[in-house]
Amino acid sequence: MKNKYLYLVVLLVFFKKTVAQNSCQPSVFQLTPTTKNKTIEWQKFPEFSLPFSVVYGGPRFGDSQKLPLKHGFTHLATTDGNDADLPVNQRAMVWYGVGYPSANQPWETIKSPWGNNLELYKNKWRSDLSNFANAFTSSSETNIADIDLFIPDIELQIKSNDSILVLKNHPTTPTIYKNLDNQSFITQYKKDIQALYAQVFSETKTFTTNSTKIGGYSDSPILNTYINIAGNSWQKWTTDVSLLNYVNYDFSKNVIGGQAYNSQDFFSPSAYYYYDYPNPLAPDYLAYLLFQIEVNRAWTSKPIIPFVWLRFSYTTAFVKKFIRPFMAEATAIFPFFSGANGLWLWDDPGTFKTDENYATYEYFINGLYRLSQYKEMFSGNYELVIPTPAREYVDSRKPIWRAVAKGNDLLVAAHNPYAKDENEVVTIEIAYQNYRQNITLKGYEVFLCKFDRLLLATEPTISSFEVSPNPANEFIQLKIIGLNEQQILIEVFDINGKKLIEEKALIFVGDNSKYLNINCLSNGVYIIKALGFSKKIVVNK
Repeated sequence: MKNKYLYLVVLLVFFKKTVAQNSCQPSVFQLTPTTKNKTIEWQKFPEFSLPFSVVYGGPRFGDSQKLPLKHGFTHLATTDGNDADLPVNQRAMVWYGVGYPSANQPWETIKSPWGNNLELYKNKWRSDLSNFANAFTSSSETNIADIDLFIPDIELQIKSNDSILVLKNHPTTPTIYKNLDNQSFITQYKKDIQALYAQVFSETKTFTTNSTKIGGYSDSPILNTYINIAGNSWQKWTTDVSLLNYVNYDFSKNVIGGQAYNSQDFFSPSAYYYYDYPNPLAPDYLAYLLFQIEVNRAWTSKPIIPFVWLRFSYTTAFVKKFIRPFMAEATAIFPFFSGANGLWLWDDPGTFKTDENYATYEYFINGLYRLSQYKEMFSGNYELVIPTPAREYVDSRKPIWRAVAKGNDLLVAAHNPYAKDENEVVTIEIAYQNYRQNITLKGYEVFLCKFDRLLLATEPTISSFEVSPNPANEFIQLKIIGLNEQQILIEVFDINGKKLIEEKALIFVGDNSKYLNINCLSNGVYIIKALGFSKKIVVNK
C-alpha cells in the first residue's frame, strides 16, 4: 500500500511537470487587428526572425524603415526609392511580362513556339534586366541585376494536349509540323516550348550575378491543380512522369529534368485559394497548399518556395476578397511543417491603392511570429513528421496535423479546416514513434504547441475556456468545461509578460463557473491563462 501511494505521488508530480513544460503559449503577445484602412501596424509586433526565406511582396503604405525585415521577412519584393540601398541578400523580384514584347509574336498571342523573332525577345529581356539593375545603387553601374531571389514570370504554355492540337491548323505553324501525327505534334510543341523557357532562364543568368537564385513563377514539376488533387493516388502523383509539367521533363530519358529544369535553382508553385466558406471546396485550402509543397518535394531536392496570396484567386464570387483570419495564420505556419524552404507573400500591385482593411496581413504576420517562438526546432538536425500525405485529406476531410521532431521535443501544428462551425470541438491523437498525445481543437483554431516526449503525455483536461464580462471592472467570471476533476492554476499577465494574479481553482467534469477578483488591476489590456488556454481581457473601471 505504501509503494502504491508513493507511485501515485510520483505520477502526480510527473503530471504537473508535463503541464508546466509542454509549451503551447510561449508568448503573452495577443494580436489586436488593425481597424484602420490602408494600414499594417508592424510596430505592435515584437521584432522577430525565422530561419527561412520569407519574401514580402505586399503593400508598404509609405514604410521607409523596411519594417517587414524586422518581422519575420528576409526579403523585400516591392521596391521604390526607399529600397535602392537594400542589401543584396534581402532583394527579391518578380519579372512580369517576360513573354510580352507587344510585337504580335506567336508566343505572345497564341502561345506558339514557332515563327518568333527571338532577337526581339532577347532585346526586351536585356532591357528589362537593365532596368532591374538600375533599381539598386550597388548594381546600377555594372548593368547586372544583383538580386538574391529572382522570378521570371513566363506563363506562356498550352497545358492540355487537346488545346495544343488546335495549333495544327494555325497558319503560323510550319508545314513540317502540320504533317506530323497528333502525338508527335504534341511532343514537338512541348519540346519547343521548353526550349523557349530555357532561353529565358539562360538570358536571365547572363544578366544577373552568379549568386542570384532563379525560379520560374509556378514552373514547378507538378503544376497547381486545386480541384484535381483527388484525381490521382498519392503514389501516382509522385511516380508517374506523365503528370509532370513538361517544361521540367527530360524527353530523352523519360525523367524529370531538361534545360529549363536544370536552369532553375528553386521552384515556386503558386498556392492561391479559390473558394470561401461555406463553399464545399473552401475547406480544402490547406490540403491544397501542403499538397503542392509535398508533391514537388517528392520529385526534386531543389528548394520549394511557394507563392501565397492573402486574397482569393480568380473565381467570380470571391475574386480578390481577403481570405479568413484563420486561413492567413495557417498559411504562415503550416508550409514549413511540410518542408517548404520559404514563402513568397504576393499581392496584386493593382490593389495597393484600394481603401481596404488589411488586418488579414496582421494575422499572417502573427502566424509567423507564433512560429518564430520555436524557430530553434527548424535548425540543426530535425525531422518532419508527416503522418498522412496532404492529398489524402481531400478525401478524408479530417483535421490536419504536422510536427517537427528534434531531440526529445515535438513541435505540433494542427488545424481543422473541415470543422462544421467555429464551435465544433474535436480531439485528435498525435503519434510519433512511441509517443502519443491527444489534443483538442475548437472550431478553426490554429494549434501550435511543443511537447517534451520524455514527459508523460496527458489527456486534454479542458475543452472550453471563456471569460466575461469583457471589458470588466472588479470581477470576471470564468466559464470552464472540464474533462476531469482537477486543480488548475489561473494566471493574469500584463502585456509585458509580468504576472499580476495567480490563483488555484478546483474544477469538475462538465460546466464550471469561477469568479476572479481583478480589483487590483488598473485600466488596460491583460492576458488570462489556464492550462494552455489564454484570453485577452480589457479592464475599464
